[in-house]
Amino acid sequence: MQIGDIHYPKYKDQADVDNKLDTGSMVLAGVGVNRIASVMKYIKNLAQSVHIDFAAFVGDFTDAGNELEFTNSLEYFSTAFKSMCIPAYGVPGNHDLEWPQILNQARDKFSAFRKIAASFSGSIELSFENYVSYQCPASGAGEMALYALNSCLGCSDIWKMSRIYQVDIESHLKSLDSQDLYSRFDAPYIDQDSITSVCQEIRSNPNVTPIILAHHNLLPQRMPRIAIFPEMLNAGYVRNELKQIGRPIVYLHGHIHDSLVESLLADDQDGQISIVAISAPLLRDGFNHVQLFTSEDNVPLGVQIDEYRFETVGITRPKRRKIRFYGADKREQLIDDKGREIISLVKSQARSRFSDLTDQFSVLQILELEFTGHLMIERTLEFNDKTWRVSCQ
Repeated sequence: MQIGDIHYPKYKDQADVDNKLDTGSMVLAGVGVNRIASVMKYIKNLAQSVHIDFAAFVGDFTDAGNELEFTNSLEYFSTAFKSMCIPAYGVPGNHDLEWPQILNQARDKFSAFRKIAASFSGSIELSFENYVSYQCPASGAGEMALYALNSCLGCSDIWKMSRIYQVDIESHLKSLDSQDLYSRFDAPYIDQDSITSVCQEIRSNPNVTPIILAHHNLLPQRMPRIAIFPEMLNAGYVRNELKQIGRPIVYLHGHIHDSLVESLLADDQDGQISIVAISAPLLRDGFNHVQLFTSEDNVPLGVQIDEYRFETVGITRPKRRKIRFYGADKREQLIDDKGREIISLVKSQARSRFSDLTDQFSVLQILELEFTGHLMIERTLEFNDKTWRVSCQ
């Protein structure tokens, strides 16, 4: 479960109403739908029918860099996911800093919020370290390793710009008296030692599918924003180092408040994906359910992203995206004898009952063949697999 920017308390009390009812707002305020509360209620209900191994928060728990608001945000979400028995991991965003006090170059920009985050350890593992790795629980055959990277290392370093340009930028910002301006001076990057360490860990553990969690995106933004350093300064370096590993990597991020799924091809390997970058929207606008598919012998096949979005007064049926890690030739090589037996049986019957196949074969194997494009499952009734039919593509 990928949870995007929260920006508490900016949207805490914001409520939407049916836009056809253009009458007195005082009357409608009481019947409006609080979007964050509505999204969280939907997640709670969804968790009762869809398995969720863990929740991944991509930063910006708060909006104005206030310690109390940061604490309140963590308390709310840690309580919510703890009640659902879902482990939660997170990274800080550029708003999760104590603005504007951290403009002082002698101050540890992470110290105050790091202490708060530590008090919620056990319900939300939120690290302000340069990077930390987690062995995450997984329900399928494959193993996952989660690498949480702090991309906010350059946030607030206005004093460095002042030194370069001989301008007292800090005093000028304070004279403008706008909290929003502080967060605009955002020079995100991931330090080289962290990237080197992560790449070494990934290479040393070939049986684990790596998932990287960071606040900022690795790719240029689809819509340019008028802001200073809105993108990661060394994103090109990070992309190149990850691509050189030669294995598929899932990269979860936020920051841009947009619904984007972007893929980078590996060098000199036809049709193989090296990085799938998945952006989460603002939490008030929805969330992503990301499902990783692996073969029974632990080869990562791809990801399926269900995008749950808030429309008018509630969450709509998700838009589904599938990203396969390998081209058709490679996927054909990954089929084992059992998979060929399933395909042969389905071909001989034109259309098979899903329930009959699962009496003979593993459900995971059948879903694997669907994901690789060898089988097609017609789900006539989502909640009743007795009605499903299976055919060959």
